[in-house]
Amino acid sequence: MSGTLAPEARTEAGRLTWQKLVLGDWTRLIRDPQDVYRAVFIVATVIWGLSGRPVAFLAFGCVVLVLARIVNLPRFYDFSLIVAWVLLAWGEMLGFYDSWTSYDNVVHFTVPLLVTGIVYLCLVRLHILPQLNELTQAHQKFGFFLTALMLGMAIGAAWEIVEWTLDTTTGTNLVMSATDTATDLIWDTLGASVSALILVLWSLGGHSLSRRPGAALANKRLGSFLTVRAD
Repeated sequence: MSGTLAPEARTEAGRLTWQKLVLGDWTRLIRDPQDVYRAVFIVATVIWGLSGRPVAFLAFGCVVLVLARIVNLPRFYDFSLIVAWVLLAWGEMLGFYDSWTSYDNVVHFTVPLLVTGIVYLCLVRLHILPQLNELTQAHQKFGFFLTALMLGMAIGAAWEIVEWTLDTTTGTNLVMSATDTATDLIWDTLGASVSALILVLWSLGGHSLSRRPGAALANKRLGSFLTVRAD
């Protein structure tokens, strides 16, 4: 009968694929797991604040994560930003910097790794730097690697300035010594280099830095995401 879907088509349309589960889009309000994590971060911040504990840093993180939702970051970088803020804000609130001696090194490696690509994406959207799929020559990709690396190093250096400023203005003790600062910058550089390498590999696949709708990814095989081209 005309207008009736074949049984296999109905099954495919109604089936919950792994792409639908992981990538969305579920609803207009809650699109994917990243929105769930974002909501958990905000609710936890509210509960923390109602308990009478300091909440300013967490509240700033909530604002950043909501802005990330508004600007529609790609899923990978949306998730990266959430992880970075969990490490920074909740690590400070829960005292991990004091209770785990290596935590500071973990943060200084992980945050530039996760955030460097987001900074590059922002510069792309401002038309300051080119899209990944516009880099076609080997020397362009090498220059791109150096640019991304230096962006990550700059993020680490900026954070050291923030720590020093807080120490001198609020009496905190974030900068332990010159060795501590140098070690932090070394870990920042290592994290930034990995982030730059990820971006270069992404560019080799012809990918863009735009967030693709979940419908465009529905029912694709897992291996096909290694070869999907930019929109």
